[in-house]
Order: sequence, then structure tokens, then C-alpha cells
Amino acid sequence: MTERTDEDKMIERLTIHKNLIGWIIKQLEAEGIPCKKTTGNDSNGDILYVNPEDEPKVKAIIRKIQQQYNP
Repeated sequence: MTERTDEDKMIERLTIHKNLIGWIIKQLEAEGIPCKKTTGNDSNGDILYVNPEDEPKVKAIIRKIQQQYNP
């Protein structure tokens, strides 16, 4: 078995991140929150939700996910 390179580790982390963001977007859409992935390494984050009034609901959903998977 060959040793994993730094590039292998970076690819793995980015793949996990990409899949996580996609999964979170599905969760938000299931709650009726329109959103999409950002592009260009947006400094405001990885997910753009269309309606600013959805922010409290988005934060609550993210907190719930964090509590569920990072107790």
C-alpha cells in the first residue's frame, strides 16, 4: 500500500466538504428554504440562501445538525 500524499489528503477533505455542503442544501430545501452553493471562494460562506428573512431558520437548522453530529 502506498502512503497517502498531501494532495490525496486535500482531495479527501475537499470531497467531504463538497458533499457536506450539498447535503446541507438538501436539508434546507426540504424545509422550504431556497438556496444554492456559492462560487469563487466567497468570503461570505459556502451557501447562499435567497431570502434574508430565512436567516434565523437557517441558523437553527445548522445548529441542530451540529448538535446531532457533534454532541
